[in-house]
Amino acid sequence: MKKSGLLNADLMGELTKLRHLDQFVVCDIGFPIPEGANVVDVSLVEGLPTFLQVLKAVLNEVIVEGYMVFDFMKEYNQEYYSFLKENLVNQTCSEVSMEGFIQASAAAKLFIRTGEPKPASNILLTSATGVRSMNEKLDVHFGCVI
Repeated sequence: MKKSGLLNADLMGELTKLRHLDQFVVCDIGFPIPEGANVVDVSLVEGLPTFLQVLKAVLNEVIVEGYMVFDFMKEYNQEYYSFLKENLVNQTCSEVSMEGFIQASAAAKLFIRTGEPKPASNILLTSATGVRSMNEKLDVHFGCVI
């Protein structure tokens, strides 16, 4: 039995399929996931798990080289925006309109749906190779677990 890291077998399996430059999305409860997309829905109830809980778990499993968020995230979701800026320091960042984000995410290999109700709680991540510098600051901890 796996004793640490991601315990959700479906999510872990899909993350291990990602290759260099593949893109995947961690999204909130209301994001318009394209019909027919590959989705792992980890939502339990509204608010659980949060975007940040899922993102931290994913970042401890996958190396990413870049990410994209809504351009209004810094205004409407300062907590999560600050987390990204503090932790994804070696990754490139794009801030685009909601329409631009939805269009860019249409080609994502995976969507991970959370129970997050807060606005602008969506991120498009680009997977990287095993380059150490991309992963150095990404040992993100949970603190108190619910």
